Amino acid sequence: MTLRHKIYIALFAALMIFVVIPFAGIYIIQRAIVFPIPEHAGPAEPGGGFAPVVVETPDGERLNMLYHPEGAAAASILVFHGSAEIAADQLDRGRTLAAAGYGVLIAEYRGYGGSSGSPSEEGVITDGIAAYDFLAAKAGGPIGLLAHSMGAAIAVPVAAARDPFAVVLESPFLSLLEVTRYRVGWVPFDFMMKYPFHSDRRISAVKAPILIIHGSEDKVVPFRQGEKLATLAPKGTAFIKIDEAGHNDLGQYGDMKMVRTFFHKKNAARTVSDGDS
Repeated sequence: MTLRHKIYIALFAALMIFVVIPFAGIYIIQRAIVFPIPEHAGPAEPGGGFAPVVVETPDGERLNMLYHPEGAAAASILVFHGSAEIAADQLDRGRTLAAAGYGVLIAEYRGYGGSSGSPSEEGVITDGIAAYDFLAAKAGGPIGLLAHSMGAAIAVPVAAARDPFAVVLESPFLSLLEVTRYRVGWVPFDFMMKYPFHSDRRISAVKAPILIIHGSEDKVVPFRQGEKLATLAPKGTAFIKIDEAGHNDLGQYGDMKMVRTFFHKKNAARTVSDGDS
């Protein structure tokens, strides 16, 4: 074997060891990284007026969601949780909305909370649209969307595909590609992201009023991503910066008061508009 051949073999081996195999491994295990499904289960009886419901998707999955009928607000809110949560983890927020007179459906995703199937980007967006359609048929009134983190990346295409009266996105990212770049410093090829979740490319299609809330000290999704997403959203999108807040502690800074105020305002404006027409 010539020296040149030995060099080629060494370079090929180095390429396989340090580039191809590591990145192939990352590509293969992305589902577990992007969708870290919690092992805990929600309560059999959630209480507070909430009841378990099963929502069926067009592709045959059965999703375990939590529903509260609407009250004086004559409108409902569809809630989307983050990637490391289940629907029951959003019950406190759901109860706050229900106490304000809204119907609430806390969405669940395939593979989460005992639901059938395995998550993927296309799959969880399908789940979000199925949740919206279920709520529209059950409640009949207007629907708003409230979503956090990964949930925001699901809510954006749902809002673009349907007609909510208002959308609130908390701690949203531009895309998972940008979050990965933030975490590891670089991503060699965009196509290596199986689940890019490009909210930055989708949000301009949302016609509903949007509020984005982001903590200035968010170390999971940097503040600048939420700020940038607001500039890509349709004109009139509202943005609230919460100083000192991180990714999962917005509740300590009164975020739900901001959320309720936004929904009340947009629901009232919709009611006036419907009356004028």
